Amino acid sequence: MALKDIWKISRKTFFDPLTWIDYDSLRRLNRILFSQIRDLFTVPKPTRTETFEQAMKRLGLEPEDVQDIETNYRFYTWLFLIIAAIIFLFSLYLLFHYVVFWGTLIGLTVAALALSQAFKYDFWVFQIQQRKLGCTFNEWKQARFGAKGKLS
Repeated sequence: MALKDIWKISRKTFFDPLTWIDYDSLRRLNRILFSQIRDLFTVPKPTRTETFEQAMKRLGLEPEDVQDIETNYRFYTWLFLIIAAIIFLFSLYLLFHYVVFWGTLIGLTVAALALSQAFKYDFWVFQIQQRKLGCTFNEWKQARFGAKGKLS
């Protein structure tokens, strides 16, 4: 065996930026990330089409059960609204009293998550009140705020 075969030196020995940044893994991770983002913004097709009454029958729910679920969801809505308000006020306290920008940003993010949960449960209550599955955001907005977007 020749000595040059043992210590084979090429240009990739000293200059190979694609290996330095692990290009193959980076490309694979970006493909996964973009596919997840694409899936986030595409509306999934419903697996079944049924009315509210058919769903009640399929799940074995009585009207009293539906009323209890509506009451629980209304409670969750108010609970998440109160949590969001407390977190928002605490974020302002952090900003103005301690001048902590990153803590405020995290607090506002958590408050936004709590508000999204409040919206989810309020939307479910709206669907129960309307006795209709598959309501749209515009229907919810018109019912809650009126046709022109003002509080009714």
